[in-house]
Amino acid sequence: MITDYRKQHIWAVAELMKKSALENGKTEQEANELYTLGLLHDIGYEFAEPKDYFFHNQIGGGILKEQGYKYWQEIYWHGVANSPYKSEFLDVLNWADMHIDSEGNYVSFDGRLEEISQRYNVPIDQLDSKPIVDELKARGFN
Repeated sequence: MITDYRKQHIWAVAELMKKSALENGKTEQEANELYTLGLLHDIGYEFAEPKDYFFHNQIGGGILKEQGYKYWQEIYWHGVANSPYKSEFLDVLNWADMHIDSEGNYVSFDGRLEEISQRYNVPIDQLDSKPIVDELKARGFN
């Protein structure tokens, strides 16, 4: 189920992706594609049971693949450290997703990790998201 807080996160991710695209010389069409990708990135929560929320990316990506959505792999692989699938749009999605907290606020990478750590009561160094942030930082994303 997509909660009101998740909706705020989704909308803010989409807005950040479009803003970043336009600021970095992408075409209006590319900016709109990134915005749409941001809107769809957590769609898997709507179709997952709470026990399967960890797999929301695979669930959402699979559904969108069946629908013929061009960027289904970006959704399928978002939030996966060292993903075998690579694309510029996946990088932008992971970057934006790790800068928007669960209430739709812009935060630093470290702030997002802290928020996730507190929400799930898992130390930061044990979060699945930590290697994603480390990889983005190593590649010059901030």
